[in-house]
Amino acid sequence: MKNMGEARYVLGMEIVKNHPKKLLGMCQEVYIKRFLERFRMHYYKFVDPPVEKGLTLSLNQCPKIDQEKEKMNDVP
Repeated sequence: MKNMGEARYVLGMEIVKNHPKKLLGMCQEVYIKRFLERFRMHYYKFVDPPVEKGLTLSLNQCPKIDQEKEKMNDVP
């Protein structure tokens, strides 16, 4: 085994690093394109997911008391 430097791709997914902001992420664009080509779906129109762009979720938004948890049981 030899050191080949920092990994850029793992299992077809790109590793995205932002050292100043201390962020680490994975981009699945190449993986998804290969998947779509494999099943001949690459000519389909891309659409954005039904999530607001720039939406940030955190643990602070999770229900904490039993009453809140029960209320969220019926929310998809």
